[in-house]
Amino acid sequence: MNLTRLVDIVTPLRIVALMGVIMILYGFVDMDRQNNVLQFMFGIPILAGALGVHYVVRRATHRNALSIWIIESVLVGGGIYVFLNS
Repeated sequence: MNLTRLVDIVTPLRIVALMGVIMILYGFVDMDRQNNVLQFMFGIPILAGALGVHYVVRRATHRNALSIWIIESVLVGGGIYVFLNS
């Protein structure tokens, strides 16, 4: 596997989708927590939203890895900025 293929697979929105999967799995592991349902309620939309936006960006840029990384980095950075300042 060369570096171009790795950069094509690992993108910022896929990392966010992985965070959603981790939230869902963390809800399965720690079943005795008080707000366990929230792990599913927040994890599933994060996962689905990140993969959906990644699909749209990938189609819009015609699978150009550099363009995907630039657009997704701006989107994820903007999302983090809005989340931290809300």
